[in-house]
Amino acid sequence: MSRWFALALILTCSSSSVAAEPGAKPSAAQIEYFENKVRPLLAEHCYSCHGPKKQNAGLRLDNAAGLKAGADNGPVVVPGDPLKSRLMISVRREGDYAMPPKGALPPAAVAVLAEWVKTGAVFPDTQGAVRSVEARDHWAFQPVKLPPVPAIRTSDQIRNPIDSFVLAQLRDSALSQAPIADRRSLIRRAYFDLIGLPPTVAQVEAFEKDSNPLAWERLIDELLASPQYGERWGRLWLDLARYADTKGYVFNQDRNYPYAYTYRDYVVRSFNDDKPYDRFVIEQLAADKLQLGEDTRPLAALGFLTLGRRFLGNTHDIIDDRIDVVTRGLMGLTVGCARCHDHKYDPVPTADYYSLYGVFASTKEPEELPLIGKTERTPQVIAFEKEMEKREAEYEAEITKRHNNAIAKLKDKDAIADYLRAVLDSKGKPNDQLLALLRERDLNRFVFDRWKAYLEKEIKANSPVFKPLIVISAIPERSFASDMAKQISAWEMDSKRAVNPIVLKAMADLKPQTPRAAVEAIAYTIAALPPDKTTTPEQAELFAWNKSSGPLDIPTSDYDKFQNRADRNALAAIKKKLDAFKASSPFAPPRAHVLNDNPAPFQPYIFLRGNQGNRGAQVPRQAPSITAPQRKPFTQGSGRLELAQSIVSPDNPLTARVLVNRVWSGHFGQGLVRTPSDFGTRSDPPTQPELLDWLAVQLVREGWSLKKLHKLIMTSATYQQSSVVSADAFRTDVENKLLSHQNRRRLDFESLRDSFLLVSGKLDLTAGGKPVDLFKAPFSTRRSIYGLIDRTNFPGTMRVFDVANPDQHSPQRFQTTAPQQALFLMNSPFVTEQAIALAARSDVSNAKSNAAKVKALYQMVLARNPTRDELQLAEAFVADNSAKTSFGKWQQLAQILLLSNEFAFVD
Repeated sequence: MSRWFALALILTCSSSSVAAEPGAKPSAAQIEYFENKVRPLLAEHCYSCHGPKKQNAGLRLDNAAGLKAGADNGPVVVPGDPLKSRLMISVRREGDYAMPPKGALPPAAVAVLAEWVKTGAVFPDTQGAVRSVEARDHWAFQPVKLPPVPAIRTSDQIRNPIDSFVLAQLRDSALSQAPIADRRSLIRRAYFDLIGLPPTVAQVEAFEKDSNPLAWERLIDELLASPQYGERWGRLWLDLARYADTKGYVFNQDRNYPYAYTYRDYVVRSFNDDKPYDRFVIEQLAADKLQLGEDTRPLAALGFLTLGRRFLGNTHDIIDDRIDVVTRGLMGLTVGCARCHDHKYDPVPTADYYSLYGVFASTKEPEELPLIGKTERTPQVIAFEKEMEKREAEYEAEITKRHNNAIAKLKDKDAIADYLRAVLDSKGKPNDQLLALLRERDLNRFVFDRWKAYLEKEIKANSPVFKPLIVISAIPERSFASDMAKQISAWEMDSKRAVNPIVLKAMADLKPQTPRAAVEAIAYTIAALPPDKTTTPEQAELFAWNKSSGPLDIPTSDYDKFQNRADRNALAAIKKKLDAFKASSPFAPPRAHVLNDNPAPFQPYIFLRGNQGNRGAQVPRQAPSITAPQRKPFTQGSGRLELAQSIVSPDNPLTARVLVNRVWSGHFGQGLVRTPSDFGTRSDPPTQPELLDWLAVQLVREGWSLKKLHKLIMTSATYQQSSVVSADAFRTDVENKLLSHQNRRRLDFESLRDSFLLVSGKLDLTAGGKPVDLFKAPFSTRRSIYGLIDRTNFPGTMRVFDVANPDQHSPQRFQTTAPQQALFLMNSPFVTEQAIALAARSDVSNAKSNAAKVKALYQMVLARNPTRDELQLAEAFVADNSAKTSFGKWQQLAQILLLSNEFAFVD
């Protein structure tokens, strides 16, 4: 490695993250993991023997004290070391005491316990839980009220009321604000904050020379009007919405969301249009319930709900994910803990969780997604539609063929006999025993239910064909042969013809010795002749079951309810290819991933301990009580629209505060509340509570306009401060909670990559459309927001640069410094490509001298001229030919500047 690249490495890695010191207080993430994953597992598998009623071997696992005390022979958990923890040895069934004793835990459950022990075996002490009445007094659950603006008379650094609130706290701590930053720092800060791109040297110089007092406001207005504003702030919203272009791991289906990009484009467009935030929220929960007129593009907003992980098709986990993204994402309220028990710290009972569960359980995703927007009828689009029609027709024909084959098998005499016997044998059995019976005989529940309903109707109507089933089920098996013979004789002597004569003859000829044989006699008789061959009234009566409205008159649309595994897999493979074609074709007209309400809404009830098979009390669909004290049960379908309206209601104490805090974080690197998706009693308190409420009131008063909120924040002296830290501030407020200066911030991955492309002259500003692979050569030059987000194969580069994990709602990004970041920037073919393009730009290549070339590079990359020392060092570097490399000197110099902290940080 040359000394120049060593210098670049030092520049890139000069900021280092500080590891958090271990403390007694568990993190919010540890508590959330325990409450969502570990506690339900312990409750289901362990509490019966190691809970409040019974403690086998002296071990109690339902509270922190019991876990710490361990069993009679000592501790069972060694925090941080699963291999030494006897609990893990037992659940892995490796020692003398295999647990649970009646059967092994699923591997996924063992993995959850191992991760819990590995990360410290945190077990929140419920004895210290905040009582509900105290929780309701928590600051975040109080109505938002307009606080008075502090009177500050002696400062000339007040640009708007934000500064008065900040200065009041600073003076209480004997601190003062930093001076206003220089013009170059301000314009660079504004550009990155609002559009995620750097200004050019010409833009910097023009702003530095502009003496108009309104120059700063004009600059903000220009950036807010830029189409790149929506791309910058849209990407921040996509973190909250856990956006991805794929479903994650799924069984037998295409894992792509073929039209996920329409949600991303909707978000970008909404930010650019300054769509009022209350409308933005309502559309994302219930766009299908609104009068949209001719422009149906807002239907794509429902991607907020539908584009999450698919959890291997587990409906309960999918709904839990939707509840989480709504409550944490929009209201900063952690509701997920209440899936299994009342929230231990916040006033969120289990009943409120299942009220929300009922809302989303009352919806479905349609097979055919709706078209949105206008599509130009180009030859390519027409060809795509024809190909789709052909493929869909082939798919439907395959479904019809397999459906008909399945119905034919169900009409076989032995199959009919199996279902008739099952209906008789299931009489009086509870649901769990019925399921066991059907599983044992390999019968389908849907088909069984149809036969059962049909037989009940026929027997009630005294059907001559199926009436014998009543007698068959009533005769004891030990005397069946003789009793059945007597009954057949009685029917033969009956002049009223109570039993169909064809059925009667079959039973008389067979002389059944067992109930099974008697049922088979009926089944074989009714399956013996096709319906179109009947000639007598007796025959017509016999085969009425095989006509419309019969038990096996099942439409093709219900085929999925009784497919066997082989057919299901075969059809899934065809559908997977069909969906992959739609996802990959650039000519597929845009559609929206939407939700529709079910015809009849689901009436929710509590799942005791989170177990859907263990029903508790019924609850109405309604908003959480802590967010809507005057709530009423929802009455409009699923209730999604009413839920959305309750979220953006002025009476909701959380929504405006949460949004203001997120926007503030985008301008300062930290929110006024440093736990942006948890405003509950375990959250960090706001550093400026009166300012938070004042901004929340202004947001609502200004019609929920985000652009006005940006401008309000950015025109304050607090925002415009220098990032230079005074000695007093460093000593008394190291985290800058009092805002005595601006925070120096590192560019996120998207801004860094986009800036590389911009200064190299290759950035493609085309907006919208299908995602592109950012890491496959030839490298895309589009903005990073349009990069493919694949949950299953999340790019390692994105992980290294702290891009939000799309598996769940991400309130803020981590800031880490790792060697892999520097290594990528020094060795990545993408970065190399941009360095080569940068050095080849005309301002550099056409310069008449080395000094002019160096100056051009500095202006393009850092938007300034080099200092005298920088110029001399650069000229010496390009003139030094001692090191032989395949990479030109000017390209190396360009890359060194791209890797510099000055390029990667915003002051």
